[in-house]
Amino acid sequence: MKARRQSLVVRGGQEDVAGNPEGGILENVPPTVVAPVPGPPDFNGASAIVARLPNIGFAPSMLTEKGFETRGSFTVRKSRAGESFYLRVYGKLNHNMRCTLRGYRNLAGDFTGNTIYTGFKKIYTGKSQVQTGHVPRGIVGEFDIMTCRDLNNGEVQYFRIRYD
Repeated sequence: MKARRQSLVVRGGQEDVAGNPEGGILENVPPTVVAPVPGPPDFNGASAIVARLPNIGFAPSMLTEKGFETRGSFTVRKSRAGESFYLRVYGKLNHNMRCTLRGYRNLAGDFTGNTIYTGFKKIYTGKSQVQTGHVPRGIVGEFDIMTCRDLNNGEVQYFRIRYD
């Protein structure tokens, strides 16, 4: 059996003919459209979603200063790995837990005093302990808040990681 060859030469400068040669299978390929990133949009200089932050104060946290912090029944340890870091969260023995890491940014200039959500969000679940894996380091003025919830008794604690 002889194989049939088709030429994909552009005829008359029409690209649609090259993509769909005569006698070939017609393909209606839609144009590539990049969808917006899911979640709240990042700050574009005009509008943004103002963050609702937990009341954990503005002083530097032990997690930022010393690399570990304990609140309630949760202990969080931060370890560096090059330009990234990872967090290990320890809770009560045999308790299911869910930790959510969210990114925030303090605005400057005309917007000083406002904090917005950057769109960064990762959820980690586990039993007794959770490890995040590598988290890229933020820029100056950004910080993350790790919200840890014990799914067995409902306890919730917040931990702040700053990049200054």
